[in-house]
Amino acid sequence: MLRAISDAVWGMPTVLLIVLAGLYFSLKTGFVQLRAMPEALRFARRELRGGTSAYRAIASSLAATVGTGSITGVATALTLGGAGAVFWLWVSAFFGMAVSYAEGVLSIKYSIPDGKGKKGGIMYALSLGLKKPAAAWIYAALTVAASFGMGSMAQVNSASSALESELSVPTWATAAVIAVFAGACLFSGKDLGAKFCSVFLPLISVGYVAASVWLICSNIDALPSAFEQIFCGAFGIRQFAGGTAGYAVKTALSTGFKRGVFSNEAGLGTTAAIHAESGCKTAREQGLMNMLEVVIDTFVICTLTALGILSSGAAGSGLDGAELVIAAFKTCFYDSSGIVVAVIIASFAAATVIGWSKIGSAAFDYLVSGCRMNAHNAKYGNAKYGNAKYGNAEQGNTEHDKSRPKKTLAEHAMCAVYPLMFCTACFLGGVTRLDTAWQLSDIFNGLMVLPCMLALIGLRKEIIFADHVPARRKRPSRSKVYRL
Repeated sequence: MLRAISDAVWGMPTVLLIVLAGLYFSLKTGFVQLRAMPEALRFARRELRGGTSAYRAIASSLAATVGTGSITGVATALTLGGAGAVFWLWVSAFFGMAVSYAEGVLSIKYSIPDGKGKKGGIMYALSLGLKKPAAAWIYAALTVAASFGMGSMAQVNSASSALESELSVPTWATAAVIAVFAGACLFSGKDLGAKFCSVFLPLISVGYVAASVWLICSNIDALPSAFEQIFCGAFGIRQFAGGTAGYAVKTALSTGFKRGVFSNEAGLGTTAAIHAESGCKTAREQGLMNMLEVVIDTFVICTLTALGILSSGAAGSGLDGAELVIAAFKTCFYDSSGIVVAVIIASFAAATVIGWSKIGSAAFDYLVSGCRMNAHNAKYGNAKYGNAKYGNAEQGNTEHDKSRPKKTLAEHAMCAVYPLMFCTACFLGGVTRLDTAWQLSDIFNGLMVLPCMLALIGLRKEIIFADHVPARRKRPSRSKVYRL
């Protein structure tokens, strides 16, 4: 039953909705993913050197997206859709970059101060931008539910299973360590999770990239054949003679698009809550930084995984998931390949848990205080203090800050409940079977697409205008300031 619902939610209409949205924003922004890529790389280099909050936000966001799906998910895509699925995964990611750009723009444009910095996300864009608090509440609730499934239980289960099979580490021990560390990050008021991701994620990413490049170089003679399989499989060239080209292309296209969305999460809007905390100066700058996440996740890590499997010859072994990845690495690392892959999977899973803890915490905070926030914004919003009276002047911000209500004791207590629930989910994920949890997580993630697309399409003019602001320097800024 759950499998049927999951397949229906993640059917081709949902995937095509994301791809068509990406095509729309690509055309309207003059293919910003190509035109502005040098500028995005300059921004990234600047933030990397400075070690700023923007860099920590990007690291946390990447930790949430670059999980086990970028490794075992690619192996599954090759098994189900053949080598041609990789090509359509690239196509999905290309248009997903435009969608991710749009999400980044909204994350800054509708961020609000919270005393310690800023907070935001798709739920704030829905409530403040489109004036649809019900849709915002639904999106936040789905995000919290997904954080307990895909963001914690499923990831810890993958990590504990991998370490138990290769290093004989008890599953409860792995689950307990990850749960305790996740709790420390959530209860810490010093943004420990972002600091951890900014150091740990680059290390494990570089390690995996190095191992994958070594694997590909060890089978370099088979690399041209791997690319041939990808392009021939994408268009059913080899199956054409047998009359099965149509079915082969359909399977490869469907599998590639779905795995691309699962991997980089473009269209779900999950990482917008993290990006709202960044120190990017403009919404456009954050959108460009968002695009780089898709590049790293899909065009680097997923591509290296696929090429490593195809060049090793393991794709025809009949294996799937982590077993297929281990079989590929055995051609290079021999008996130690299992340990290498297990450690990599566990590391990425742990980083994903930390990233998703921030996403779920932000969504839960909105559920607790969102209704009061919307009521206050309606009473003391821009009509009284914001742009209408003071414009973007500091006086307007100061006056509006004076009227901002503090969190009640009950709201503080409720916000403390989420870390306990998240840590419990982490521990349960390591000691129980999670077939049902995986299916529920797929359903929750798929349902998040609809309100996210509602925000992107409803606020499309602001997203497009953000990309053209540098070319219209003489036009005065009319960006809204939201103060609670």
